[in-house]
Amino acid sequence: MFENFRFCALSSTWNQGKDRFMPDSGALSHSVYELIQLAAGTEGLTGIELIYPSHVNVENLAEVQQALQQAGIVAATVAATISNKQQYRAGSLIADDLAVRQQAIDTVKNGMDIAVALGASETNVWLGRDGFDYPFQIDYDQAWKRLVEAFQEIGAHRPDMKVGIGYKIREPRTWLMVNTAAKTLLLADEAGLPNIGVLFDNGHTIWGYENMAETLSMAARRGRLYHVHFNDNTRYFDDDMAVGSVHFIELLEMLYWLDRVGYQGWISFDPHVNTEDGTRIVEECMLYTRGMMCVLEQIGRVEIEKAIASRHVTEIMRLVREQIFPGNKRSTP
Repeated sequence: MFENFRFCALSSTWNQGKDRFMPDSGALSHSVYELIQLAAGTEGLTGIELIYPSHVNVENLAEVQQALQQAGIVAATVAATISNKQQYRAGSLIADDLAVRQQAIDTVKNGMDIAVALGASETNVWLGRDGFDYPFQIDYDQAWKRLVEAFQEIGAHRPDMKVGIGYKIREPRTWLMVNTAAKTLLLADEAGLPNIGVLFDNGHTIWGYENMAETLSMAARRGRLYHVHFNDNTRYFDDDMAVGSVHFIELLEMLYWLDRVGYQGWISFDPHVNTEDGTRIVEECMLYTRGMMCVLEQIGRVEIEKAIASRHVTEIMRLVREQIFPGNKRSTP
């Protein structure tokens, strides 16, 4: 089990964001070269997910390529950012201004070109500004049509490059147009291209009150499960907490199904650094992930499938308990 998994981390993981309640606190922001070194120095990581254009772009592409080679780490994916500029405040791919929409489309296409140059096979995009805040604020049919047309152009730009759409229930808009896995798959189907799919962020799934394992199995059935962001949260917000710190048993099920559907891709850790050390928190994320994988391997797929077929949660609880707490047994058979 799990022989096809590779581990990377989102480059911004090591950058500490500014605290909005401490406006004079500043923020920890490493250069892309420092981020590459930090990722390479994190035990178990073999890749880093870079962000276009803030971390890697046409101007520094050659230097980033050299830095990756020297550090002995690869670019797992490139995330194209179309949510952090003022012109996107009211929308990027659904903006009323055609020039703004085209700029966003071109940004994703350029990110795809950068990904190819770095040897990555995927580009990811999050539509954080494509949504609405109030009833009667947008024309839903028009906005959806713009999304479909945008991804038709994006997907056709490089048919051999996978584009993973990161869905999220909300933030920064009150509602996002692409806010569930099902709507992401619908968008991909309507775009009609095989290289448009799902960036599965399990934290977004938890916050959206979807079941992680069910959601990724659905995306895999459609052949559109492209990339995985791995973290944890309280279900009340996209907290980006350390893997395993809250939803342990659900994460076990998620990992089991990732293996069961034959996922062959990257698991990208993206915990938010607040008071923790970025390297240490990524290392613990990885150790917890490997530990959960070890538990599942020790139980074995046959026994897990028997437990599922029994429809009794006590069966899987028993199997997990016997691995984690071997000395804690029932007093009666």
